[in-house]
Amino acid sequence: MLLLGTAVIATGIFFLINNKGKRDNVPDLSRAMPDEGSIHVPEGTDVTYQSNPPTSGNHWPIPLFPKLYDVEKPDEAIIHSLEHGRVWISYKPSIPEETKQGLTKLLRGRSGVILTPRLANDTDIAMAAWGRLDTFNLFADGELSRDRILNFVNRYLNKGPEYVPTMDGKEY
Repeated sequence: MLLLGTAVIATGIFFLINNKGKRDNVPDLSRAMPDEGSIHVPEGTDVTYQSNPPTSGNHWPIPLFPKLYDVEKPDEAIIHSLEHGRVWISYKPSIPEETKQGLTKLLRGRSGVILTPRLANDTDIAMAAWGRLDTFNLFADGELSRDRILNFVNRYLNKGPEYVPTMDGKEY
């Protein structure tokens, strides 16, 4: 009986460890992107990236503080944040105001997440982490794919090549 109980507990622990950060029934729809390097360039330098939005590459020396922004921020500052393991969610400024509010509500209080409008997006929503990208349009009714967004955040937060922990566990 003790042996059976130990086996059940061990199996449960194994399952929890191997499924950490994954959302039930939500596939990972992101794709791996080529590593474009990680050289610091002087602030103000324009960098050309191979993906839209970028997921790696040359960037400014000072990372962007993880926060929910309502104004566009430079890709070059955000890439440094991705290098530190942050996740960036950007949206076309033209999406409905209710959708912007829904994104803010969904992401409020989540440490390590950057939310910005981004005019250069090819799709309504783009999610970037170091070397990972997921882009998609809203549902016909303007509704967000909340599970898809949370799945991406949970999978790729703190997965950058330079892990830099938050100072107090909350960044905004």
